[in-house]
Amino acid sequence: MLPISRAIFSYSYLFSLFMLALNLPVQHIHAADHEGEGSTSPSTVNNSTREAQTLIVGTPTTKTFSFTDVYQIELSLNIPGNIELIATEGDVITVTLEKYARETTNTKLIRDYLDNITFTGTQSNETLQLRIQRPGDPPEAQSNPLPKTEALQAVPYDGLHLKCTIKTPADVAVKLHAKTGDIHLQRIRGKIEASTGTGNVHLEETVGTYNIRVTKGNIDGKILLTHGQNKLETQNGSIGLVILDTVASPMDITAQGGSIRLRLPENYTADVEVESEKRRIVVNLPAHLDEETGLTLINEGGPLFRLKATDTISLLPSSADTPTDTETDLIVDFAQPIPHVAKAPIIDGNLSEIAWQAAALLSPFQNPDGTDVPSNSTETFLMWDAENFYVGVKAYMSDAFLPYISQTQQDSPIWGDECIEILIDPNPKTDIYYHLVINPIGASFDQRVNTPGEPSFQFAPHDVQVTLNRKTMKTVFDADSTWNSNAKVGSQINAAFWSLEVALPRKMLESSTKTDAQSTPAFENKWLFNIHRKMHSSNMKSLIPATSREYSYWLPIYDTVYPWWPHSPQEYTGPLSGRYGPAMGILQFVTTPSTSEDFVSEEKFRVEAIEIKGNTTIPTEVIQRHLPIQPEDVITGPQLSWLITELREHGWFQDVRLETKQVDGGSEESIGTQKPEGLVSPDTALPTTDNRKDFRRQGSPHGLHTVDSSETRTIPSISLHIRVTEARVLFAQQIKIAGNKSFPSQFIKEWFQLESGYLAPTVLRLKQQLIADFYSNRGYEFATVTHQSVNDVLEFSIDEGTLHEIRFTGNSRISRAELLSALDLKTAAGDGEQDSQVSDIYYHALGQSKINRMRKELSENSEHFKSIRNWHVQREGGKNVMIVDIEEQPFARPGGFPILQFNRVHGLMLGAGGTLSTHLTGKEEVFGSISRGFSSKTWNYHAGIEKSFFKRKLLRFGGSFYKLTDVSSNLYLHQGDATLSATYDGSALQDYYQRQGSQGWITYAPSEWSYFRLEFTGERHDNLSKSTDWSYLNRNLIKRGNSRIKRGQLRSLSLVYAFDTRDHRATTIRHFHTLFSANERTRRGWRGQFAVEIAGHGFGGDYDFNFYRFEVARYTPLSGPHHLNVRIAGDFAAAALPRQRLLHLGGGNTLRGHDSNLFAGDNRLLLNLEYRLIQETIPSGQDAVFGWTLSCFLDTGSVWWHDDAPFSDLENFMTRLKTSIGVGCSVFIDPFGNPPPWSLALEVAEPLDASFSLRNPSIILRLDRMF
Repeated sequence: MLPISRAIFSYSYLFSLFMLALNLPVQHIHAADHEGEGSTSPSTVNNSTREAQTLIVGTPTTKTFSFTDVYQIELSLNIPGNIELIATEGDVITVTLEKYARETTNTKLIRDYLDNITFTGTQSNETLQLRIQRPGDPPEAQSNPLPKTEALQAVPYDGLHLKCTIKTPADVAVKLHAKTGDIHLQRIRGKIEASTGTGNVHLEETVGTYNIRVTKGNIDGKILLTHGQNKLETQNGSIGLVILDTVASPMDITAQGGSIRLRLPENYTADVEVESEKRRIVVNLPAHLDEETGLTLINEGGPLFRLKATDTISLLPSSADTPTDTETDLIVDFAQPIPHVAKAPIIDGNLSEIAWQAAALLSPFQNPDGTDVPSNSTETFLMWDAENFYVGVKAYMSDAFLPYISQTQQDSPIWGDECIEILIDPNPKTDIYYHLVINPIGASFDQRVNTPGEPSFQFAPHDVQVTLNRKTMKTVFDADSTWNSNAKVGSQINAAFWSLEVALPRKMLESSTKTDAQSTPAFENKWLFNIHRKMHSSNMKSLIPATSREYSYWLPIYDTVYPWWPHSPQEYTGPLSGRYGPAMGILQFVTTPSTSEDFVSEEKFRVEAIEIKGNTTIPTEVIQRHLPIQPEDVITGPQLSWLITELREHGWFQDVRLETKQVDGGSEESIGTQKPEGLVSPDTALPTTDNRKDFRRQGSPHGLHTVDSSETRTIPSISLHIRVTEARVLFAQQIKIAGNKSFPSQFIKEWFQLESGYLAPTVLRLKQQLIADFYSNRGYEFATVTHQSVNDVLEFSIDEGTLHEIRFTGNSRISRAELLSALDLKTAAGDGEQDSQVSDIYYHALGQSKINRMRKELSENSEHFKSIRNWHVQREGGKNVMIVDIEEQPFARPGGFPILQFNRVHGLMLGAGGTLSTHLTGKEEVFGSISRGFSSKTWNYHAGIEKSFFKRKLLRFGGSFYKLTDVSSNLYLHQGDATLSATYDGSALQDYYQRQGSQGWITYAPSEWSYFRLEFTGERHDNLSKSTDWSYLNRNLIKRGNSRIKRGQLRSLSLVYAFDTRDHRATTIRHFHTLFSANERTRRGWRGQFAVEIAGHGFGGDYDFNFYRFEVARYTPLSGPHHLNVRIAGDFAAAALPRQRLLHLGGGNTLRGHDSNLFAGDNRLLLNLEYRLIQETIPSGQDAVFGWTLSCFLDTGSVWWHDDAPFSDLENFMTRLKTSIGVGCSVFIDPFGNPPPWSLALEVAEPLDASFSLRNPSIILRLDRMF
């Protein structure tokens, strides 16, 4: 019988015995195929990106219907998916439903679900109604009901996507709806009704009347009209259409949040009613304005076109010979024009410069799913020149909120702060694009993205990471953060908003992505772009410190689960159909258009002079320097409102009023009510934040104009009279920073724009709060900031904060002095003997590092310490206090284990054992076990005690007495292997004998994974006889008897040294001693043991011999998953060994392929050589490593008697070597935590001797690794 052990069996062994007891068959469970048939994604232009996003593809469903008596087709798709309707020849309607889903851990279930999605077609009243049916839908029964529908519905999953393709004769009316997806109609002739919630509608050479509604998306295409009313509307997008012939019908076209672009034949006739919120209207057709009706008449007029858009409305000619598939037209229809700027702006964060008046203002930001606008608005301005691409941002903040700022370094995790993220793709025909993240103080992170992908845990904001499961967030997202954009960034923080200016060198963006495709007409001077704001702010008026988050995008990503991640790939439609990448819109770089293209334009005025009145404290020249408009500038009316707004943002004035006077021949005349449209009178209400976006580039993209002298004579001149009421201001000739030790003064001034000059009190309070909030965000929880002004010197005083008291709880045996010494954190007042003059500035990272040091010090040096339960700091009675909760080791810690074994000597053996660790006199452990053989009616027992000293280098003294059953071999089989073999087929692999006596030892451990043990043993050895022939499979087989031994008394002294340097270690407990054992996951390192045993001689006893042994194993990685492992073991005796101590070769633990213990002797030499391939994975949602191995091996060795001379003749020694070869495989599970891996291995081996044959190899099933 095997010796009693704390780890008697693994869980797989328990399961096998349980199934044996029930006499039930064990059924095989096959793993789901994650890469089975149909698991490839459809090919697109971006194949490398698309293939990286693994899709599950269901079996397509196709049905045909007769076209006879069908005049209308209806389909409502409430599952995310696209609808494509194509006109074909013939008299049948063919419908194909394709089904896709993103791969998850439930792959087989998802695939079954997809295969059970189908559709039906019902013909009624000349209408073919198509209906999609999912498993579990109540209206109709499914032909193949899916038993796990409820299981799928229980899984949070949103990756389902359908594509329905309908091929039909052309003459048919259609009524289509897609909840989330695109609708594409090709050459259909009839009444067309189509609507989609989130998606685009594309019309390709369709003929009829139209009723198109889109909630979020674009409408585009080439159409022909028939007589009747037409209505096309998108609530969040643009409309671009080409009308292919001169047939005109009334049209009502609305594009909220976007633009309208119509291309019409040169001789097209229409009455046009236009309404552009931004007053951008371009008509390049023969037209004139009817002053009586206010309509624009094209070619003398025709049916009424009502056009309403947020952005530009364009009516342009289309050439009759223009190809119907011109890609360029479609791109231009949806491109955001970006103007060229003649003079580059100064990059300092100030967007009031004249240069920014030429910039394009993007449409307002929306929330991630595009359903609403954010509570904190953001304005974005874009322009370019030959050297740079310029981005200007104004990020507005609600009252009492401060932007969260913590990062200051380049390429630090800026995304955790309040920030602006920019995505730029200079070449839409490549996968590569660029990503920049910038916070309110101008710190930036930039990277080149090679492959977009699903969300990455690394880039989640730090407060979001705590809500995520890192193990389940797998992504193919790949980016190079070493790439440097060389962008120049400037920023400013004001009371109501913070602003950014970014100059991106075009050569850095265009050089690495330039291809032949870039120069094609369709993509010449066109980039893809998106901009995203992560609003993360602190509420300064809240009694309880609180932060809030809000995400907004220029182009929504339609993802509410991960709204912070802009890189999720999406399939593009329209001009970029086939592209698979993150959501981005199209930018088109244009030069300033000629004014002749503007059918509606605003009147311009030249500023003759500017007069400022009412200022008593701030000099006039100082105010004039901050005005964005200067004399001789040419302006439009709305830009005067912008002028007043810019003045108010300085905080210098309580009120600002503007009066304009027309200058005529050197005299001024107040225009009053006769002022040109758009000018502001003193009584005009000043604009609010919500309409600031209207102050720039309305009607004309010129902004402030520079004109030649001939043009100046035709532009009226005006003078501006600005009357101000000053607010209280403070003048600072010098600004000082005092008390700061962690951050340099110059940096603080640059980050928070602390400059000399006139400052409003509200601005000073804002700067003070920003600095204090920055310190708090960096972990300086007790930092305070104040300011004062003396003799025109403004000083900000910073107290970065120290601790006044450290308080410990939970400690009774560990002294306060010992805890303070381990923590080593200096306080500012009276803690022990700390000097308040050298107290540590406290911040959270310092506190955490000190706590980690304390935990390490106490673990190594205090036997009473167990853990630090928790720690925190708090403000208490005017003092800063750290509270640390200590958990000490319990006085007694019990542990237990069952004993369950079977062999032919005792039959079934049951028992239990346990340990009791105490701290009565330091650290000691009492252990014991007892078991009984049911067939032999024999009791075994083992009891002892071990006392430990020191902690860093452990020294243990112990002793025990026992009556045990041991095995006649010192290379033991796994207990489970031996018991299962004896239980199932009755194999007699080992011989047993009885040991009864006592033992004492001293163990010294210089490290955790090495030890020396000196051991004295006094015990008696006795025979054991077979008591049962039972086994599960061979119940009638007479088992081999147990070998006799040489009975007697053994007295011996032994010294053992063992070490272990493996990357994955394992231990086993034998006779309550810890031994280093094999681990399935080991890839590299050494494991070894050396021992000397002296028996008899002066110690007495019936046996007299000296015994020496060693075992060394080396694990070497070759390349990737390939490894070479070697074990060498030797056992040598200087005299004849007693029978029970003889050395054996053969069997699963020495020479595989040979029978167990086939060869015996007093000396032994063994070599095991193994090549192993190992693969591991951590499945989503699992707290364990799963793996498998393949191996091939060679075992060789020899045994001989003590009086032999095997090395005298090399040829003779080689002849005596016994060798075998084989192959094997294994699977294993390694739970996170303390349990060792659970493994199951199958090996096939064959001895290399005269009887070598591959027909009858030895098959070995094992529950552990051999070495």
